[in-house]
Amino acid sequence: MDSKYYFLCALLAFVGGVFSFYFNAVYRGKISSHQFWIPNLCQLDVNNCISIVDTKYGRIFGASNAQLGFYFLFIYSLFLIGVAVNWVNPIIPLYLGILTIFLSVYLVFGLIKLKKSCPICISVHLLNLIIFIIQIVLYY
Repeated sequence: MDSKYYFLCALLAFVGGVFSFYFNAVYRGKISSHQFWIPNLCQLDVNNCISIVDTKYGRIFGASNAQLGFYFLFIYSLFLIGVAVNWVNPIIPLYLGILTIFLSVYLVFGLIKLKKSCPICISVHLLNLIIFIIQIVLYY
């Protein structure tokens, strides 16, 4: 049954939202970058990652990408759960997935252009790609 895969996608989107929350909280000085609940591989390098926020690639619509990502990914996970329980048409989160892929390409381009490596950013972009691939496979 496809619903378990949509639940998996919702879980991955939720994890992406948690990562965005973590990035935003570190950026705002609310928590330290070393948190036990964030895998070591994804820990922020404060000098490298935080410096991205104040560039043209670090903000969309005036807010930091991490702040917007926090809200977006939790809403995205709710849409994916909605598909799993037959409350939402699967095309809606698929379109949201297309949006995340376009934004991810732009933001990864920004990381390359800025010559920055941000493990949490790359992790969220990979999660978005995995979610999108699963949705494409399920939809078609």
